[in-house]
Amino acid sequence: MNTRHLLLALLAAILSLPACAVTCPGNATWCDDFEHGTERWPSKDLAASGATVQSQNGSGNHVLVLNGQGVPLLASEPVAQVKDAYFVEARMRPVSNAVTSSTGGQAYLIARYQDDNNWLGASLSINVDRQRLAVDLVKMQHGKLLKLKQSGKDAGPNGSFYTVRLDVAGGALVLYLNGEMLVSATDSSPFEGRIGLLAKGQSVEFDDVRIGAAASKPVRLALARVMDRVSLQLGDAPQSYQVLAFSGKDRLTLPLSALSSNASIAGVVVEDGKLVFTAKRPGLTTIAVSSQADANVATYITVRVDPAFTSSSQQYALQGKVRPASHADEVPVDTHLQIEFDQAPTLGQGGSVRIYRASDNALVDIIRVGEDIDEIGYEGQELKRVVRFRPIRIDGRTVTIQPHSARLAYGMAYYIAVDVGVFVNASLAGQAFTGLGQAAGWSFSTRKLAPSGTSLTVDDDGPADFRTVQGALNHAMRYLSRAEPVSIRIANGRYEQLLYLRGKDNITLRGESRDGVILQAYNDDGNNPGTGVSQGLLTPSVTGGRSVFLIEDADMLMLDTLTLVNTAVRAKSVGAQAETLVFSSDRGRLVAQHVNFFSEQDTIQVKGYSWFYRSLIAGNVDFIWGANRAALFEESEIRSVGDSANPGKGGGYVVQARTVAASEPGFVFLNSRLTHGNGPGQNDVLPGTAYLARQGPSTTWDSVSFIHCMMDKHIAPAGWLTPRPESAQAQPGAGWGEYGSMDINGKPLDVSQRLPGHTLTEQQVATRFASRRLVFADFDNGKGWNPSPSDSK
Repeated sequence: MNTRHLLLALLAAILSLPACAVTCPGNATWCDDFEHGTERWPSKDLAASGATVQSQNGSGNHVLVLNGQGVPLLASEPVAQVKDAYFVEARMRPVSNAVTSSTGGQAYLIARYQDDNNWLGASLSINVDRQRLAVDLVKMQHGKLLKLKQSGKDAGPNGSFYTVRLDVAGGALVLYLNGEMLVSATDSSPFEGRIGLLAKGQSVEFDDVRIGAAASKPVRLALARVMDRVSLQLGDAPQSYQVLAFSGKDRLTLPLSALSSNASIAGVVVEDGKLVFTAKRPGLTTIAVSSQADANVATYITVRVDPAFTSSSQQYALQGKVRPASHADEVPVDTHLQIEFDQAPTLGQGGSVRIYRASDNALVDIIRVGEDIDEIGYEGQELKRVVRFRPIRIDGRTVTIQPHSARLAYGMAYYIAVDVGVFVNASLAGQAFTGLGQAAGWSFSTRKLAPSGTSLTVDDDGPADFRTVQGALNHAMRYLSRAEPVSIRIANGRYEQLLYLRGKDNITLRGESRDGVILQAYNDDGNNPGTGVSQGLLTPSVTGGRSVFLIEDADMLMLDTLTLVNTAVRAKSVGAQAETLVFSSDRGRLVAQHVNFFSEQDTIQVKGYSWFYRSLIAGNVDFIWGANRAALFEESEIRSVGDSANPGKGGGYVVQARTVAASEPGFVFLNSRLTHGNGPGQNDVLPGTAYLARQGPSTTWDSVSFIHCMMDKHIAPAGWLTPRPESAQAQPGAGWGEYGSMDINGKPLDVSQRLPGHTLTEQQVATRFASRRLVFADFDNGKGWNPSPSDSK
């Protein structure tokens, strides 16, 4: 064979290699980018599924197109090479975004296939009207599609690809979108380990399909402490944001590229690991950020550009119309801003409120219309609670503007400016409102020095150290030692703000009256997903969680004589979970006496040790829960309220226990009353439709006990919702007990139908549940804790 023939033979051998003979990207062990057609997919399935390989918009990159016939296309190779713990991943996008989720247009990534009627996977659909993605864990069983877990995210621009990944480790499932973990679930269906693709109701493009070991975590791109939306105004300096790349907990350094879908609205460049945005003209554009080495690593950022800030020269008679009052001094540094218009104004579509330092006209804070990000905590705090919030609220004629946390300093003078477009259809002091500039004279000076001592006061409009509860918490965390006791007295008022405490013990929040002091906010899982965790400066995205009050690493927090409300309504929420309080301190203690807690789902979540005394907890779905050690509800009212999302369908579940060990008491209700009432939908709970508890995850313990409690007729005769058989810890009778149960009138209750729960013995009660001392005996390695009511006055 001559040299020419040898070279031709070698070239033919190379061209005959399968598509992924080279190393797959993303630590995958099998992959297909469709540059070699459909050779890795059985030909017998191609026609039935309507599969073709096409050039992507003439770009030279090839994609697989399924035309929506609803027939799976399966890969030739099984996933046996990665055994039981593997991931399957693909980029996918609808060929047209004209299909909404309500029409059934779906793209599916199948991770475990048995036959067309039995498989496990993930689905993706787009609701164009709301610009939302629905990304769900699904199972096809006996021809019926079941949703194991549902999640949602904002959609990218039309034509966006989305990287969907599903990890399968035995029965544990984890779903990711663009590297971000969305939901997890368990399913033990014995389906085979073949993977596949499926489109139903619309054509879908697929690319870069991969399989690999689940131990290799996906890569996620995100902006530090920023959600995936950025607001700019013409005339402002370019804004820069740190881009972070993470695989699990490991931070990576990747070569990145960024492209604006409309560079005439906003331009973007990558400089030293940061995205730098420049506003060009008003409008919306989307920035695609991706790894130059791996197309599956990408994210999208929506950029809104508003018209330039307009500083008005109009003057108004502001006396009695603004707070703080014009030229006021000794103003608390946590003050909110208020304007009293002549009639209820309308919030505009854009623009901002700005706070300037009077001495040098330095811009201190920009407060934008719509959703924004706040970093709750004191200046210089290493870990903060980062949340989405809406800083401008309208209540009748009164507008409240919430500056970002810790922006004002002691001993400074400031003035306020309001863009012309922030409030429309409005008049102020008899004049048409055209914005506020420096000429309007809304200025004030803050207190010269921080308060001293360990007794602090909060009042939203009267003489006090602080205007907000968070202002007092920031002061306590920053200026006082961890162990030093601090008393924060709160005057009657409605305090609208998310709250955060970390690293400070022995704090008491005591209200002037139980019903008069209301700490509230709107928050839910759709707004701030997850139970919440603080984050450092170089932490991706927004992780502050869905509660009103998040507590981390704190001991002996006392709440006394006040009300906590999460104003989210299940019927209107994208994510219905909405705690009033998350006590996330595994070894810490929480005391709540004479306190009301109102929400619908997940009202109270506790870790560690907690004592609720003569308090009210109201909710519907798992409204008392957590990975706790011991929580005692003594002489309290546990009120099941009607579900606004499902009126007339049921009374929900009081407890979902996730107690950390079988030896811990878990959730104990002593001498308490289980009642019912109207929820935010003004519907009550029907008789016999509420349950004492339902099973938590099989990796935790269902420790729930009711001792000498009165229960109204809304509690089902069976009491306990029968656990699923796969739960090892929640077998009948394992942790669900009661003793001395009575009806609401104090007569002994018939508990003969209480299965799988059991009746505790007198000895069990006397040795474990009859007092606070017994319930908290294991605290501090057996040293114990025996709290007692404090003087509320």
